[in-house]
Amino acid sequence: MNVLETNLGFEIKTSDFTLLFGGVNSQLPQLKEHYPQFKFVRLKQIHSDAVIETTSTETDYQILGDAHFTTHPLALCVVTADCVPAFLYDPNKSVVAGIHAGWRGVASRIIPKTIAQLKERGSNPEDIQVIIGPHIQKKSFEVEFDVRDQILSSLGPLNAQDRALFTEKISDTKALVDLNQVVKAQIQSEGVSLEKVFDLHLDTVTDPRFHSYRRDKEKSGRQISFIVLNK
Repeated sequence: MNVLETNLGFEIKTSDFTLLFGGVNSQLPQLKEHYPQFKFVRLKQIHSDAVIETTSTETDYQILGDAHFTTHPLALCVVTADCVPAFLYDPNKSVVAGIHAGWRGVASRIIPKTIAQLKERGSNPEDIQVIIGPHIQKKSFEVEFDVRDQILSSLGPLNAQDRALFTEKISDTKALVDLNQVVKAQIQSEGVSLEKVFDLHLDTVTDPRFHSYRRDKEKSGRQISFIVLNK
């Protein structure tokens, strides 16, 4: 996919959809000014596994959930500051989805659950494209063992060799976890080939172009990303 860096973030445009992975300047007023043709819809994100169908702008910031999908020309927003922003597109069903996956969302398999929702509505997993945006990468994601284990449990039983693909012990109580690889394994579990996964492999913690809660704590802002069908 062709990626264009702009003042708002990283834009991907195809004949079928427009997608932006937002950076520090990607806030709702700026998005509305830069993309006056789009109607933006946000969820009240709560680090859940709730997947919502969005059909109207009337629900903007009115519904609790962390993933939404639509067949309407609505710009589905995802708000992050280290969490994984992921988008789905099925060209045959003309449906897009936007997903906010923090570590809790990854542990509860929100991305594969969203893929499953599209499959229930007729999507063939072989047709689904997945676009993963900037998020906290392994070298920056140091966690306690309980968090590591909750995340890894989302992949089912793993032997020591398999675990090494996703995590690295760095002390008696802490480990690094590769959310990127965990998410990709989850995506494959729903029948989507890695050939259909595009990954903008940037670390929000070490890259000043993005807000990062891990880096800036309570001073951190949030960036908005979105996907919209070009209808």
